[in-house]
Amino acid sequence: MRFDRIFEDLEGRFVHQEQEEIRAVSEELARAERAQLALADRLRAAGDRPITIHLEQDLRVTGSVEEVGWDWLELREQASGARVIVPSASISMIAGLSDRARPREEALRPPRSLGSVLRGIARDRGVVRLETRAGRLTGRIATVGADALDVDQLPTGERSSSVTGAARLTVAMSALLAIRPG
Repeated sequence: MRFDRIFEDLEGRFVHQEQEEIRAVSEELARAERAQLALADRLRAAGDRPITIHLEQDLRVTGSVEEVGWDWLELREQASGARVIVPSASISMIAGLSDRARPREEALRPPRSLGSVLRGIARDRGVVRLETRAGRLTGRIATVGADALDVDQLPTGERSSSVTGAARLTVAMSALLAIRPG
């Protein structure tokens, strides 16, 4: 009788120890899997849920994720419904992002780069508002290079292409915080 209790106690301890080992291994596997996730994977999984991206101390963009590219993402602003393109490198913090993730799907074409998106905007000749580390700039994108873009600044934020006196400024891609087309 006494031996039965000792064996039951040993068996209970063994089962408990085995469960603890399984829990520890599964937690370690979850941590290792989480370490493989990129921010872009979590942004892809955001869906229609609004998130707030903090770009600088006083600059935030709130909206739902429309598209995630190689080095950028497009949001649809919650308040205005306007499109905002955010370079990934300009993101400081994100509020409202879930723990869920959706890895990039394999496709025939790789995702577009920020330069590719900006060349599309330049081709359309639309007015853009650029938020940069040096301040705000309104104009038309004239050319897009590998690491910089030229913008024909509209003197008073005019939308007309007939305005004279537009200055051409070169903006480093690394200085871009947000691009607001149209």
